[in-house]
Amino acid sequence: MQIDMSQFRAAFYVEAAEHLQCMEAALLQLENAPRDTELLNTIFRGAHSIKGASTTFGIDEVGRFTHVLENLLERLRDGIVDTTSELIELLLTSVDIIDALVANAKDGSPMPDNMEQVLNELRRVNGQSQAASTPKASAASNVEVATKNTYRVALKPSREFFRFGQDPLLLLRELTELGTVIKNDLNAGSLPPLAELEPEQCYLSWTLEIATEKPEQAIHEVFMFLDAGSSYTVEAIQAASPTAVGSDTKVESTNPAAATAENQNTSESKPLPGKQEPVTENRSGTDRRAASAPKPSVENETVRVDRQRLDELINQIGELVIGASMVEQEVVSITGGRGLESLSGLGKIVRDLQEMSLGLRMVPIAATFQKMNRVIRDVAKKVGKQINFVTSGDETELDKSVVDQISDPLVHMVRNAADHGIETPEDRIAAGKPAEGTVTLRAYQQGGNVYIELIDDGRGLNRKRIMAKAVERGLIPADANLSDAEICNLIFLPGFSTAAAVTDVSGRGVGMDVVRRNVEALQGSVSVKSEEGKGSTITVRLPLTLAILDGLLVRLSDEVFVIPLLSVIESICVNANEIHRIVGVGEVISLRGEVVPLLRLHHALNIKGNEQGDEQGLLVIVEDQGRRLALRVDDLIGQQQVVIKNLETNFRKVPGVSGATILGDGHVALILDIFGLSNLNYDAPSHVAEKTAELSVN
Repeated sequence: MQIDMSQFRAAFYVEAAEHLQCMEAALLQLENAPRDTELLNTIFRGAHSIKGASTTFGIDEVGRFTHVLENLLERLRDGIVDTTSELIELLLTSVDIIDALVANAKDGSPMPDNMEQVLNELRRVNGQSQAASTPKASAASNVEVATKNTYRVALKPSREFFRFGQDPLLLLRELTELGTVIKNDLNAGSLPPLAELEPEQCYLSWTLEIATEKPEQAIHEVFMFLDAGSSYTVEAIQAASPTAVGSDTKVESTNPAAATAENQNTSESKPLPGKQEPVTENRSGTDRRAASAPKPSVENETVRVDRQRLDELINQIGELVIGASMVEQEVVSITGGRGLESLSGLGKIVRDLQEMSLGLRMVPIAATFQKMNRVIRDVAKKVGKQINFVTSGDETELDKSVVDQISDPLVHMVRNAADHGIETPEDRIAAGKPAEGTVTLRAYQQGGNVYIELIDDGRGLNRKRIMAKAVERGLIPADANLSDAEICNLIFLPGFSTAAAVTDVSGRGVGMDVVRRNVEALQGSVSVKSEEGKGSTITVRLPLTLAILDGLLVRLSDEVFVIPLLSVIESICVNANEIHRIVGVGEVISLRGEVVPLLRLHHALNIKGNEQGDEQGLLVIVEDQGRRLALRVDDLIGQQQVVIKNLETNFRKVPGVSGATILGDGHVALILDIFGLSNLNYDAPSHVAEKTAELSVN
């Protein structure tokens, strides 16, 4: 029977990523709490789990590297190695290498260039710490306590042992590293005649006697990933009393009853941690193993579901919503509205089902915020700054696809805040500030959007320098008259950078333009506010989900378009004499003392047809990133929740259009992108006419 290991490896890749994430977070906390036992245990358990699973699935490079790392972590946990900033740096680099090795096994990504160098450094630290531990103990006392126990360990692999990618030699090697092997017996009695021997089956078993100072649990951990068909036993056959080395004094156990019980301690096929006992995994990546007596679970159980299946489920529920809307339209056209009561119950069930399915894809943004902690730490060390990183709103939930895609833009923003925003300790003290700067990352939900704010108390944006650099690079004309907000937004232009020199951190003018492009691809927006000498705040607005939105349906000639309801402020009617033309700006209206640009959607989207006369016009006032815009439309149809379909998947990106939806009558309606519309020159629509003409909305 051939076992397909690909599905098990896929699960390993996911779990390894979770363990590495927990290890990195624990290491960053360990820097401030060097002797926190729980943090040390979390790091060790993560490395041990990755090592065992990678060995099981034949990912040898991961197992080889993690084995060396685990040796150092064990000494760190036992207090032999002191936690230093240099050691934390080495361990964080080791986590990065394991991540790269897992990626290499998963999709063939390049192997880490510095793997052997870090391996040698891990071995060096291991060797030095082991040598240094002896005089340290001698200085404390002239008595060295020996507490070795002897165990008989019997391993009986299943016949299918090799098919699970396991190797008995690796298990035996781990056992020998726990202490001194006194006896090693190989049992070959199950070997069949040569003619009947199956080379892919395991017929051997082993019995070892080991003297070790490790607890019995350490032996059980060796067999953590043993397959269900294999078995092992651990039997304590001798418990040595603690004796003083280098002294004539013999130290005896003060609890004879406990010693007797320990001598008689025998474990027959003890349940394997993580296999036969019920195991639940919490968010920190640590295992909580249930006791032998079953207890009722008070925590919610979770099931790992393939993301593609979940996306397909949500997509089909979206189709169900569209189908229900079509049925409702058909009933209205046939009966004139009679009989809709019978459909109201079905509609409620469909809406509830849609909301529940979308909730399945909502995840906290905490994991993404946690990654930024490492970014801040690394940048601060490189540029010699002191930075305190603060997060809030970690529990704020976003669509999983949004969370995955916002990580890179946040990295760019955080690196810029640490490198450009926060000053050096000397400059901060000279400016009357504390030497340590503060970078705050917070998230909160407002309406149907999630806002992420990055706040720093650094030097702020230098408007004059930004303008000079923009003119120098030809990004704006020398006589440009820009508002304060427009000057700040220049940092989002491609190729813009005020850095005096290019470093490995920043200065190439690539970063903030990527942030804006990626955020806009998520149907979001980004803006910046800054006060020179006091700091800056970058605000990213993101939709809760990319699957549905509440929209205002408007008509242009014979076509229907959707305006995101969250961008709509109001709708008004204006007379022709209320519309003014300003040279170099275009048409505007005056709305309660505020000048608002007017955009005729017919012109901007190249929609043919008879636009309403200028005697009276219907305008929808929208706002995005603090900028208001008046959209000229023919008619308002009403408010409706629509299912978003991505245009780029089957067509291409169209300026001013963020997606499409299918209406209840079966027609396609384009969803307008307010930020994109504000950048269109409606007096010269030729640059979008060709693309919009290719779209069939009928």
